[in-house]
Amino acid sequence: MIKIVKEKIKSSKGNLSAAVHYPEKETGKLAILCSGFLDSKDYAHLVGLADALAGEGYVAVRFDATGIWESEGDISEYTTTQYLEDIKNVLEFMLSRSDYGHILLGGHSRGGMVSIIYASKDPRISAVLGIMPSPGGKETSDEKKEKWRKDGFKISTRDVPGDEEKTVEFKVPFAHVEDKEKYDAIEKVKEVKVPVILFAGEKDDVILPEWVRMIYDNANEPKKFILIPGIDHDYRHNDSEIDFVNGKIIHELIQ
Repeated sequence: MIKIVKEKIKSSKGNLSAAVHYPEKETGKLAILCSGFLDSKDYAHLVGLADALAGEGYVAVRFDATGIWESEGDISEYTTTQYLEDIKNVLEFMLSRSDYGHILLGGHSRGGMVSIIYASKDPRISAVLGIMPSPGGKETSDEKKEKWRKDGFKISTRDVPGDEEKTVEFKVPFAHVEDKEKYDAIEKVKEVKVPVILFAGEKDDVILPEWVRMIYDNANEPKKFILIPGIDHDYRHNDSEIDFVNGKIIHELIQ
């Protein structure tokens, strides 16, 4: 029986909201899951993956980054730099509770990108999982970036977990782009010294499979690249696709 415990984790910007999935029998393995750009920790694909990992003996943590959803802080503090600090805070909180012999760090889209970048500098990470990871760097088109700069912010909406009819609006300042462009997963993956497993969606038109392949090509061995047939970036809206993708992930992690 998997037990889910809600936690508040201290950070420099206030408390981070987290949910920890505890397996029936712990095996000394920890998984930290990072969500995509403005995405909630409570989206179905992350909840399902945390459950699937707990089913394999992992203690699995999903959390909201600073400034969004249930975590404290202002949207102006939702930056890549702060996201990396958030990961460190979550990791150290969990290590204060128990010693873990294996630490998996991973996530979807932006969450995959920050997982790669964080793992490049923290030797405590044992393996990295990137699900359609964004490459970082200057991935925003010049046209979109210029409009964002002129407006000073970008309005983005996300559906509320469990109720796609409701939405939440985020007003993201242009400083977010300036900070993000300091980080490049295609380059940083060269510094990762642990196994890297990367998944691309065959029909993904947000994070193109060839972008994920570029990260893979720069990664050190051991590494894996898996193209998932028939799947696009927002598979989280389809329960059967969530199960399919998470099944692929678990298969690659445990074989």
